[in-house]
Amino acid sequence: VKMTEIFIEKVKVVELTFEDGTKKLCRGGEEAVLRAWGTYPIVSARWTGEEETMQWAIPQHVIDEERADEMRMQRREQEQMEMYDDPYLNWSGHR
Repeated sequence: VKMTEIFIEKVKVVELTFEDGTKKLCRGGEEAVLRAWGTYPIVSARWTGEEETMQWAIPQHVIDEERADEMRMQRREQEQMEMYDDPYLNWSGHR
């Protein structure tokens, strides 16, 4: 059975005003507003007083890949420490 992690976040609905006077609602949270602000010619952002609940899921294979990457990093760090502390190679200066 494939499992996914589901995240739920309450975000503010923001009205964005563009240079040409066009207004659009942004429902993606603060990060979406900042991304839009840096991408489009926006002159103002105003909270509408509304909030919306966002939900998204991270598929299990993505979670598994992150865990595998973490394990590989830990194994690599362990190998580095073992090489550093090796009495024959003497990387650490121990005698």
